[in-house]
Amino acid sequence: DMLDNWLQCQSTWLYLEPIFSSADIIKQMPEEGDKFKMVDGKWRAIMRSTHDAPAVIPIAHESERVDVLTECNELLEAIQKGLAAYL
Repeated sequence: DMLDNWLQCQSTWLYLEPIFSSADIIKQMPEEGDKFKMVDGKWRAIMRSTHDAPAVIPIAHESERVDVLTECNELLEAIQKGLAAYL
């Protein structure tokens, strides 16, 4: 569950990050922009903590991290739907 959520979040974040780096997109899609900022902060925090303590086994047992990744994936899905409707 951890790995699936992690990989999904990573791939979707990598796809959306260059799009929502643009101030023009943020102005045109403020709701999705706010959601992406939330996800971006959480994703970067996860990456920072993983970099600081890269041991796989302890990370795999962190249920809180799975919850954060699941929440991020739900937000990213909503962002993608909003982006598709915009395009």
